[in-house]
Amino acid sequence: MRLPWYLPLLLLLLALVGLGVLGILWLLAVLGLGVGLFWVAWERLRRRLFGPRWRRLPPP
Repeated sequence: MRLPWYLPLLLLLLALVGLGVLGILWLLAVLGLGVGLFWVAWERLRRRLFGPRWRRLPPP
């Protein structure tokens, strides 16, 4: 049984497409992690600088 001459090229194309999809997913995961860490740091800094969002009224 003879394989077509373009089969190695087709397999190479599929491998490159798969690697591209994995790279995009990895990039999205890293960006999401970075945004999450930045948001947590920003919230902590904001609470430290400006205090809590609301304060209870003093007793009458």
